[in-house]
Amino acid sequence: MRRYVAILTAVFVVSIAVPAAAQGVYDPLFDRFNFKLEGSAVSLSTAIRLDSEYLGEGTVLHFEDDLGLGGEEIVPSVSFEWQLGRRHRLGVRWQDIDRSSTAQALTEIHWGDEIIPIEANIGLAFDITTYAVDYTYYPWIKERWAGGFGIGFRVLDITTVLVVEEIELDEKVNVSAPIPYINFEYRRMLGEHWRMKAGLGWLDLTIGDISGSQYIGRLAFEYITDRRWGFGAALNLSTINVDWDALAGGEDQVDLAGHVNLDINDVSLYVRIRFGS
Repeated sequence: MRRYVAILTAVFVVSIAVPAAAQGVYDPLFDRFNFKLEGSAVSLSTAIRLDSEYLGEGTVLHFEDDLGLGGEEIVPSVSFEWQLGRRHRLGVRWQDIDRSSTAQALTEIHWGDEIIPIEANIGLAFDITTYAVDYTYYPWIKERWAGGFGIGFRVLDITTVLVVEEIELDEKVNVSAPIPYINFEYRRMLGEHWRMKAGLGWLDLTIGDISGSQYIGRLAFEYITDRRWGFGAALNLSTINVDWDALAGGEDQVDLAGHVNLDINDVSLYVRIRFGS
């Protein structure tokens, strides 16, 4: 909760600091600066494998099906956009999802250099924090629509804690996966007050010991009430694949590798505070 309050406070301070924001006049397709608070119904699907030199390729664990992790969550999301010029936009989005569960192993599980026996009691915590920043350039701006493309950078901070009392396992694995992407966007005015935005992002890249790919899809419909307020609904879809190599600490150093396949889809209702539209 403290993290939510801190982020909301920081974004609010930034929003009121934008000089009277935005004294430039832009057409209804764009806001000079805006801040959006979302309530998101998130659907998740998670498959993780942790390998080691000792045991080789580990067992693929489907957290929702195998370990009872909740696949549906209601979480807050926050974002803001800044129109740096008529053809340039900067966007930021943050979302945090924390889940935990207890389950019993139905088969023998290889997790890194540990073997979890059948019928062992497993405690699991799985936290995902997403930070996304994207830049869009609009070469096409017409009276009722605009189209653009750009680049984005998404940092996926994943923390997994696995506890198995039967083998005295209490292991925490953290990976921060920076995954850039190419971004495409189309927006159109649907009448005087309705605005539609659609986006698509994709990229496959390797940085150091981390390789990842992702697909992102966005679709939003927003009703603009006046110069200051808007509200709407959005659909956000993403598929992420991350592979990494790491070195686990401890008395005996063990080379580890892992794989994460993660689908994060959400339907959001939001309110937007607009400046300088």
